[in-house]
Amino acid sequence: MAEAGRLVATMPAVPERSPARPPSELTDAQADVWRDVTSSMRPDWLIRGAYRILIEYCRHVCRARLLEAQIAHFETEWMGVEGGLERFDKMLSMAERESRAALACARSLRLTPQAQMHPLAAGRRVVEGEPKPMPWEGYGLPRSPLEA
Repeated sequence: MAEAGRLVATMPAVPERSPARPPSELTDAQADVWRDVTSSMRPDWLIRGAYRILIEYCRHVCRARLLEAQIAHFETEWMGVEGGLERFDKMLSMAERESRAALACARSLRLTPQAQMHPLAAGRRVVEGEPKPMPWEGYGLPRSPLEA
């Protein structure tokens, strides 16, 4: 029987998979979003069948950014002009619609932090550093029953 170390050394290496390339139908900005998403995930996270959802996600993100830029450049004085407030409200509605659509796609693709966290580990996830004070600390109560 071979030793465990030797067995591992003789196993063939698993080829590395690179992130999927953005489709040619995407604009440069949309392709940047695609690359950003795919490079932040494991290469096997996305199956080819989910590419359409990712394409739509990239489009919604870029549209939301475009609308946000328009809203940021909207001058306050324009609201006093005939139809100005309605135009501003319309732009806010469009931006919200794009943000909701992008979020729906992100959830479908399981891109949100909540979707990537295993439910059993969620409660045990601890931030590095000093422990945070418990809500009852400061009232003279011990941190745990063992300290009493």
